Parts: sequence; C-alpha cells; structure tokens
Amino acid sequence: MKAYLIYGVGGHARVVADAVRAAGGDIAAFIDDHAATAALEQVPVVNHIPSALAALPLVIGIGNNMVRRRLAEALDVAPGTVVHPAAVVARDVILGEGTVVLANAVIQAGARIGRHVIVNANVCIDHDAVIEDYAHLYPGCYVGGGSTVKAGLTLGPSTVIPRNMLVEADR
Repeated sequence: MKAYLIYGVGGHARVVADAVRAAGGDIAAFIDDHAATAALEQVPVVNHIPSALAALPLVIGIGNNMVRRRLAEALDVAPGTVVHPAAVVARDVILGEGTVVLANAVIQAGARIGRHVIVNANVCIDHDAVIEDYAHLYPGCYVGGGSTVKAGLTLGPSTVIPRNMLVEADR
C-alpha cells in the first residue's frame, strides 16, 4: 500500500485523501502550517514535514493555484500524482507530477496535463488538449480537442472550451 503526505486540511485535501484511498493508498499525515487540530480523518496533522516521512510523495491538497505553485516550488519533496480509479485516462496521456485527477474525469488520447494540475470530478479533456502547469478545472468542465489552457488558469464549474481554442484568462 503506497502512503502519501497531503499538504492542506480543507475540502480539497479531503477529496484528494479520498482519491488516494480509493486507489488503494494510505495517508501518512496531513501537513498544515497552522495545525489547529491533532488529527483529520484519524490521520495525524502536523505543521511541518517530519524527516521520517520526507521520502513519501506529497500531494498539495490546496485549490488555490498561486498557493499550490508557491508550495510546489518551495518544498523539497517528491510530488505525488493521484488518479482516482473511477477516472478514465487514455494510455498515451502525459500527466505531470503532482497532478490530481478525480472521480469520473475523462482524459482522452494525446492529451498533455502539466504539473500540479487539478482535474476535478466529471471533467472531460478531449484528444490532444494541453492543460499547462498549476491549472484548476472545476467539476463538469469540457476542454475540446486540440485546445490549450495556459498555466495557472482556473476554469469554473461546467465551463465549455470549444475545439482548438487557446484559453489565456480565467473563465
């Protein structure tokens, strides 16, 4: 059973923890800079990465793209990538390190997903689309084939991006 660290204790961190467990993994600890509680879901919450756990993959369970990027660039640990077993990801899809793909997401052939991207529940990324680093696709988004979502952007719930589009601003 593969164990992970999750940075954060909010809603997204709990969803990531569920995806890890659904995929047969375990959570060794949640990390929270202000650790106001000793445990979350019966897992320890600590305010730093314990040296004994530093070799475990870390998933940043924070939805804010800028905060996720700042943490990813500052932390000296191996990022973990998580794919919920109820997601469908084509064999040739490239998933960047630290990316999270949640339940019922579909990523079609030839898509490229950057580092520390959140592909939320019920997102559909069509063939040959590119989602750059630190983007966040809210539930129900559709990204058409051949489209590109630039780094750090957020696509709100149920956003539809037609085929072959370049998205350079949050939607």
